[in-house]
Amino acid sequence: MVKKETRTVPARSSSVAAVKHAIGVLRCISEVGEPIGVNEIARRVGLHKSSISRLVATLAEERFVERDPLTERIKLGTGLVALAAPVLLELEIKSVVRPALEALANAALETASYSVWDGADAVCVEQAVGPRTVRTFSEPGRRDPGHCTAAGKMLLAHQSAKSIDAYCAAGLKRFNDKTITDPEVLRCELDLARERGYAVNWGELDGDVGALSAAVWDRRGHVAGTVTLTVPIYRFGTDRHDELIALILGAAREISQNLGHRVGGGTLA
Repeated sequence: MVKKETRTVPARSSSVAAVKHAIGVLRCISEVGEPIGVNEIARRVGLHKSSISRLVATLAEERFVERDPLTERIKLGTGLVALAAPVLLELEIKSVVRPALEALANAALETASYSVWDGADAVCVEQAVGPRTVRTFSEPGRRDPGHCTAAGKMLLAHQSAKSIDAYCAAGLKRFNDKTITDPEVLRCELDLARERGYAVNWGELDGDVGALSAAVWDRRGHVAGTVTLTVPIYRFGTDRHDELIALILGAAREISQNLGHRVGGGTLA
């Protein structure tokens, strides 16, 4: 007698089903576009209220959703923003930032870069090299201090007063005789950067390099990053400043608008 071979079909993993249900909950909240109650989510997703409550509790722990303490209604949380931020930043750099940097570098004949604040320094995330024979570089991944670089000052200037106090309290490292090491002088410099919409580095980190940096604003009216022109100090005379300032402000405005910023927020108003 020949014994038939039988195949065992694995049962559908409950963990996979839970993931799909959680995704369904997130999609439901996103599609509605406003805070929604658990009962309504259950009806739309097709699950029991108790199941939705457990999913919502788990998602809330990771801040993927938030529950209004008064109405008990659910909305998408900031955890999703943090999760998606690297991908969104990469897309924004490729589609929005990079073209503007290339145009800026060609117009100014100098190196243009884009930096973001990581909580301690300005970090360069993209660069377009100018066509000049003698070039200055701010390669992606480079970290620039907040007190002695144009990008660093511009980004630090838009942090909270508490964050600026903490930065100053940690000590302002001297790199050369032009470096700002007095916290009160730095605060005045940051006030000036906020007021005029751009920051200047007069060789304060590297004596051979100067720079100008302007703030880029996002759709929420927050500073998303900075556009910077880095220039050899012998080409950084005040006779070029009006030209270079106009170019970086124009590039920053273009990127900001393409990120969804509208007139009425920040220094671009």
